[in-house]
Amino acid sequence: MPELSFKQWLIYNLIGVGMLFLVVFQISNIHQNLTVSVLDIGQGDAILIQTPNYHNILIDAGPDSKVVDELGDTISFFDKTIDIFLLTHPHRDHYGGVLDVMQKYEIKKVILTGVISNDPTYKAFLAEIRRSKIETVFIQNNQDIQIDSNLYLDILYPFAGQSLVGQDVYSKNNTSIVARLLRLSDNGWENLVILTGDAEMEEEREILLSGQNLNANMLKVGHHGSRTATSDTFLSAVSPQTAVISVGEGNTFEHPHQETIEKLSSVKTMRTDELGTIKFAL
Repeated sequence: MPELSFKQWLIYNLIGVGMLFLVVFQISNIHQNLTVSVLDIGQGDAILIQTPNYHNILIDAGPDSKVVDELGDTISFFDKTIDIFLLTHPHRDHYGGVLDVMQKYEIKKVILTGVISNDPTYKAFLAEIRRSKIETVFIQNNQDIQIDSNLYLDILYPFAGQSLVGQDVYSKNNTSIVARLLRLSDNGWENLVILTGDAEMEEEREILLSGQNLNANMLKVGHHGSRTATSDTFLSAVSPQTAVISVGEGNTFEHPHQETIEKLSSVKTMRTDELGTIKFAL
């Protein structure tokens, strides 16, 4: 085989690199399935929605940096973007890992309620949002969010006209953003997943009284399966086929409580403390 000149060697390598970029470009334009992953981050919540057009929506960020490891196992190595980070409410088991996420991923938009927390980590998170000039939305239920060409987050709570911005609320659980993942298909709207944060029965009752449609194929069980959430009436309104409980193994709160497990006896129930990260292709 004749020895290549430097010029020939350079041309061949440039062609090879070009072909590699072309392959990567083609792969990046292949649509993936819609997936919802309830991440195994211990006692807390972190849920990743990945859309067919490669948008990443992270709902809550768990209690600590473990969320980064879980995201690394779920999101492509080449993808360093979180298109939307939605924090349901300012409790540490829902935002404790967000600063670690921000070190590894570019967050394009943050969705909050605006409820006050004096926790230093939460204050640092807000400061980083300001420093990085990240678009921030203080959400209400008249501001549904389009996350892909035919995918929406239907915001059910907080209610329009009842702003929580700047409110110092005792029961932060009952300020949780509650949203439903909807897909528009040829047959109309598909009610895929209802995401409840730590909403307890008090907030569930308010949502029920608002008359909004709550039906969904899957329920992310509120407040880690606590007895203070998932009322019989709320569960009946959602009427899920599958329920998922995000909960830490051997947690000191003894979540999920037996009362909640019994309410879900007729529903296929999955738990992160038993199964690890739970991923659904929808």
